[in-house]
Amino acid sequence: MALHTAPLSAIDPDMLKKSVFSIILLAVSAFSSLAGAAEPLAGQQLLNQEKVSVIFPTAKKTVLIFMSAQCPCSGSHEPLVKDLATRFKNFQFFIVHSNANETLKETQEHFKQAALGITVIQDNKTQWADRFGALKTPHSFVLNEAGEVIYQGGVTDSHVGPQAKNKYLEAVLQDLTDGKKPRRSEGRALGCYIQRENS
Repeated sequence: MALHTAPLSAIDPDMLKKSVFSIILLAVSAFSSLAGAAEPLAGQQLLNQEKVSVIFPTAKKTVLIFMSAQCPCSGSHEPLVKDLATRFKNFQFFIVHSNANETLKETQEHFKQAALGITVIQDNKTQWADRFGALKTPHSFVLNEAGEVIYQGGVTDSHVGPQAKNKYLEAVLQDLTDGKKPRRSEGRALGCYIQRENS
């Protein structure tokens, strides 16, 4: 897949209904902590010009991981996140970048070099982070096909990925792959706080 770092142009809202390739949409129909009608959340890929559409209900469970271009805690988990996305093909993975203090150019360059092979979404105005309640990087969320959060928390139990004793996210994904109820629904997220625009 070819990677591009050219600035992303504005998208005409009227075009959203005409093509599933015009913008990344995530319509979350239900949450364990949120009730009400589904509300779409829009974002744009940072690293390539191809667009995909993700609308719940979907055929696959979804993994969202909030990550940073600067945070060393986030960076130390990148090899593990890449490995999980490679091994657990029965899930669709997305990285979400929400930090207001990290420029688009910096973030594009970082994730291009990281070569994680995962779609990266720019979370303008932290709408995704606010909706999911993401606090740190890395902070992971696993959603079932209906859009319900079935796990939220750390990727591991450590600030430094290679030093982790417990790989929370991996264990949850393995349980679900094996047709079992996840052994945990939450895990403490350790890392750098997501920088909101007004924080």
